[in-house]
Amino acid sequence: HLTFNINGKFMYAHNRYANTDAIGAAVSFDPTQPVYSSDAKFANFNNYWEWTQAASFGDSAWPLTKIDLATANPVALINGNLDRANSYDYMGNVEADYKIHGFEDLHLHVNAAGDWANGKKRQDVEPWSPANLYYGYHKTDHENKYNLNLSAYAQYLKDFAKTQHFDIMGGYEWRHEKYWGDYNEYGIYPSTNPTKKYNEQNSEWKSEHYLVSFYGRMNYSAFDRYMLTATFRADGSSRFAKGHRWGYFPSAAFGWKINNEPFLRNVKQIDELKLRLGWGETGQQEGIGDYLYFPVYQEPTSTQALYPAAGDGKQYIPQGYNGDLKWETTTTYNAGIDFGFFNDRLTLSLDGYYRKTTDLLNYIPVAAMSNLTNYLNSNIGDLENKGFEADVNGIIISKADMSLTVGANVAYNRNEITKLTASASDKTGVAVGGISGGTGNNVQMHQVGYPAYAYYVYQQVYDENDNPIFGEYVDRNGNGTIDADDMYFFHKPSPDWTLGMNINFTYGRWTAALSGHGSFGNWNYYNVASDNEALSDLWVNSFVSNRLSSCTKTNFETAEYLSDYYVRDASFFKLDNFTIGYTFPKLFSAAKRNVALNIYGTVQNIYTITGYDGLDPEIFQGIDGNFYPRPRTYTLGIKLNF
Repeated sequence: HLTFNINGKFMYAHNRYANTDAIGAAVSFDPTQPVYSSDAKFANFNNYWEWTQAASFGDSAWPLTKIDLATANPVALINGNLDRANSYDYMGNVEADYKIHGFEDLHLHVNAAGDWANGKKRQDVEPWSPANLYYGYHKTDHENKYNLNLSAYAQYLKDFAKTQHFDIMGGYEWRHEKYWGDYNEYGIYPSTNPTKKYNEQNSEWKSEHYLVSFYGRMNYSAFDRYMLTATFRADGSSRFAKGHRWGYFPSAAFGWKINNEPFLRNVKQIDELKLRLGWGETGQQEGIGDYLYFPVYQEPTSTQALYPAAGDGKQYIPQGYNGDLKWETTTTYNAGIDFGFFNDRLTLSLDGYYRKTTDLLNYIPVAAMSNLTNYLNSNIGDLENKGFEADVNGIIISKADMSLTVGANVAYNRNEITKLTASASDKTGVAVGGISGGTGNNVQMHQVGYPAYAYYVYQQVYDENDNPIFGEYVDRNGNGTIDADDMYFFHKPSPDWTLGMNINFTYGRWTAALSGHGSFGNWNYYNVASDNEALSDLWVNSFVSNRLSSCTKTNFETAEYLSDYYVRDASFFKLDNFTIGYTFPKLFSAAKRNVALNIYGTVQNIYTITGYDGLDPEIFQGIDGNFYPRPRTYTLGIKLNF
């Protein structure tokens, strides 16, 4: 009647982090220059080659410094940065389940869990590193956190008249997450005073949030044909102001096993024919920060925009806040049908859905000169998704010593913003999609009637050889002037179609499996090219920057960041994983127990079929910057089964 589960886990991790700026530097650094140089002028750079200029502080020990705007030596960026961390994580839970004596259809379930973690991170940047502003840099971070969870529910299960099944439950959940830490950082002066700390900063921080939930669920099935489910959740989050903290999310679903009806029960070719209908609401409140709904003042690191907020004689920096934040809510309607034929050797599922998200949480630009922040989280509007999914699986071969199964799924989705309640401009919506290059450039826009994150750019003009003409755009409104009114919406990063496939094959003791996935109708903004094709940046301010060879086609004198030329078709199909293995069923026997051995090999990220120009077409939200390529991974392994 009473069952206990007690679990515990301890983890220790040591990490060393690379300077990720080296990725972009490897693209832009002059490839005709060496990584190292024995020239005496590079002695203070640990003999790494750099673009240099005379030092401004007049220290004879440091006659040269790196040109600030020049691309840094990527190898020096990595090797001059020692950034490591140690972390400790303790997790555990106690779970109890009790069936009431004399009333066993009712049982009570309680689970209490906790996760405690702490870590220390230390970063030391060498005096010769091109990333160093102070001729030596030091930073330490301490972080602590805990996550406490308590859940409890009661569940009642009962069968009536052998044909009716009833299942009802109600429960409570409580979660508390807390984070706190501190950091210290400072630069070091040049050799005239190498022990002096420059611009030392110390800070402490704390954050926490709570989530409280009440929920219930009822399942009812009759005659093994009709199934009804209803649920309800009430979630309260400390991330919202009073009046907005609670969200209420109901759902209902109905299932009908048509093949169990008398008129189909004797049709042997049909193993399953099931109709499904569903409706439900879910809430979202992640990623918005813990204290965005009331005024917060931060201790200053500068002397700008300070206010005597606390009455303690000190000055503070005001942070942006939004007291009207509320739960993002998604309502979904779906209908589906499942088929099974020939002893379930062929199965097929079809689903259609309509999904509407209201009070969509996202960032919007803040008016200039507000002295608060550049972007602020807000409930910006409504978003609709419509689509369907199909999943088919087939057993092609099924014999004692050989089998072959094939599966595939395909999905279509179309999303559209249907309402904007907050925007940077009534005319153009909410600008998003920040890119590298220039100042404050965005190439995407949220706007009513268009997909989320749609590209908002100028229409490029091309010559007779299909090469883009520098500075020439289509005057779309015909007023004789190229200005912001000529920008237009051009494609989006989300795919129209997605595809997945898997093949599994066995022959005797051999097994093999292949899987892949595809995405079609998705477009990327190729930021690597837009930021590395301008000819004016080839030689500027006494240093050379590498340019992509494609600059010979564009011949752009300066960067054309807002041209639709850089919005590229990123459709692809990837072979993701291939695994092959062999099993020795009786490696040896001991005490009448066999030991089996399985040897296998796996290749991941096998091949990508695409016409996209960048390193990888699979880019989150469509901005392809200095992306570190996904590796192809080879694995050899053994498994012993005692």
